[in-house]
Amino acid sequence: MKRATLYLAALLGLVPTLALAHGENGHAADPNLHVDPGLKDCSVDFAPGLTQVAFRRFAREFGSASAFTLMAPPTTLGRGHVAFALDVTSFSVEEKADAWNDTFSHPDDRHELGSRRQFPKLRLRAGLSDRADLGVFYTANPNANYGWFGIEGRYALWRQDGTTPVSVVARGAWTKTLYVDDIDLQAATGDLEAGRTFWNVFTPYAGVGTTVVVVRETTDSVDLHSETLQIPHVLGGAELRWWRFSLGGEVRASALTTFEVQLATIF
Repeated sequence: MKRATLYLAALLGLVPTLALAHGENGHAADPNLHVDPGLKDCSVDFAPGLTQVAFRRFAREFGSASAFTLMAPPTTLGRGHVAFALDVTSFSVEEKADAWNDTFSHPDDRHELGSRRQFPKLRLRAGLSDRADLGVFYTANPNANYGWFGIEGRYALWRQDGTTPVSVVARGAWTKTLYVDDIDLQAATGDLEAGRTFWNVFTPYAGVGTTVVVVRETTDSVDLHSETLQIPHVLGGAELRWWRFSLGGEVRASALTTFEVQLATIF
């Protein structure tokens, strides 16, 4: 148990360090910010000068960061059980690139987007059977114009027991970007994940998958073609569970590298 706690603490400790390192890449010269004094916070708002190349990169990175992530070991809850979780996602972007500067407006010309972005998420997952779970998540920036809603289903292909050394789960998810007038962005994600539980409390896991992002612009400010992008990813994480509570961390490498920590309660 003590060793498991140390492993999980080390994983969670990597989150701010890696995120900071990821955000230290060089940037181009500072561009002029697009300003809308009516905004409270930086919001998605396409500039007339947005190019197809920048739009494609924005769709890839924004779509990758917003897709419904696993954030759980390859175990199912069991029929009738429910898990409620709060987690925080962190990732870094190249805010001065056209893909991000020409897709956001700001309250004033000194209010930059910021290279590090963090979002809280609410998650709910329920066990439909001993092998199948159904889950949802929701998040939104109350001062801006974007948020996300997602649905997932997972099925246990193998469950760890005396003859099977690991648990394996297959998962599918759908994510919809909310509140943004300038785009219609949806993402479909498929994952295959494997892990092993030690001492009945500690479960490290790893997985691979891909996300298909479909996005079209819905504004008169630009005239751009719709994009359909396939974005592979790999991930690793761990969960420490005690009684009705769990603490987890996950790193996901894709178009952007995202880091998540989660606190959950299971009934």
